[in-house]
Amino acid sequence: MAEESRDQLHRQQRAVKVLEQLLGRVANEKLPVISWSIAGSAAQPALIGRCDAENAADRRNDFEAWREALAATALPDETDVDGRTRLRASVEDTFQAITVVLVADIQPEQGA
Repeated sequence: MAEESRDQLHRQQRAVKVLEQLLGRVANEKLPVISWSIAGSAAQPALIGRCDAENAADRRNDFEAWREALAATALPDETDVDGRTRLRASVEDTFQAITVVLVADIQPEQGA
């Protein structure tokens, strides 16, 4: 196995450990269930939490609940040409050296 592949595998293994800890907090802290993914590329954050509730208000609330729970730093919002806003926050798990990013896409309200 090439050194780069080995490093990526170790990074993914560390991300799994962090994810396991985060999932353990859901029931204890009454955090919302969100979708999680582990990056396959070193160019991406290692662990991404997507707040993907059915409606925008719930997505925003889920995002804020996780952001506060992780003491994640809010990043500048991104807005596309259709008016969709992407909320983002990031935090570093210093023990595992893994970056965790939270994301929520908020659609503009109809008629707004």
